Amino acid sequence: MQIALGTEDLTKVRFLISPLWETVASIRALQKGTPLHRPWIRMAKERIAASSDSRAQEHLSILTALVLPNGYIADSLTPTQQRQDSFGESLEAIRAVPTEFWERDLRRLADRTAESPSRLTIDELLNDLDTAVSRILAALEWYWATAVEPFWPRLRSVLLADVDARLEQLARNGIQEVFKTLHPSVRPTSTGLEIVRRRCSCSTNNVPDPGHGLILVPNAFVWPDTLVLNVQPFVPSITYAPRGVGRLWDTVRETSESPVSALLGRTRAQILAQLDVPMTTTQLACALDLAAGTVSGHLRVLSGSGLAESLRSGREVFYQRGELGEALLSRA
Repeated sequence: MQIALGTEDLTKVRFLISPLWETVASIRALQKGTPLHRPWIRMAKERIAASSDSRAQEHLSILTALVLPNGYIADSLTPTQQRQDSFGESLEAIRAVPTEFWERDLRRLADRTAESPSRLTIDELLNDLDTAVSRILAALEWYWATAVEPFWPRLRSVLLADVDARLEQLARNGIQEVFKTLHPSVRPTSTGLEIVRRRCSCSTNNVPDPGHGLILVPNAFVWPDTLVLNVQPFVPSITYAPRGVGRLWDTVRETSESPVSALLGRTRAQILAQLDVPMTTTQLACALDLAAGTVSGHLRVLSGSGLAESLRSGREVFYQRGELGEALLSRA
């Protein structure tokens, strides 16, 4: 697959963190049983089974029909976002997608699900396009609240840390170096980007006109692959796995009897161990069952000594382990 990028496009490359895109990618991870996400899959399945929504199975049938385990995902599920939208705002972007694009996507899915139980669901949606989008939105809203939103703070922390690292890389080495390190399948070319696919359901028709830029979307659940959106009327987008995703579901390291605990004290050692992914003071306080003021005081000491470092996103401040903190724990 090729994404053509001119000079103007390179000046409009931007990063986007999207709860909607994370939700869509998680539907595939749930179906495939992606090994990296097994702890989340177990918890998500438990929450889905315990759902009190009488339409839970209908919602799940719709979503798994729109997001195939391999290959095509309905493009209209991930419309271009203009900013870091909330999940609710993202649903409004889906609602604004013209009906003809939904019909295009559903017919493509019908062609790919001829021998699948999902075909019945696709046909139902096609036969009543007036209510199809409302049913899809209701399914997404239920699934987000049930399976993704409870884990969003941890997911978002990993995504923010990746964007921070890549912006630093951009400032230091330029956009071409960022492209080279997104994913092994992404290769810069003289005319843009080539994305190597094992199987490609893409088409060279209806590609976006040049000049709209490129959106890069870190996404934990897309691992170990990428997702590419390169069709009108949307801005070309590449969804890739963020750095540190391998530690996303790690449990807290035991530090109570370690040399680190003897050196720093038990609470500071616990906080340092918890920072496998960036977290706010509030998140740390909840995770460790400590007062926020207590955590804040310890973080000041850890940051002042270089063991931890802060990362600001809007009004929020996240903390992550610094290189010195990583080295200290690795030797413990």
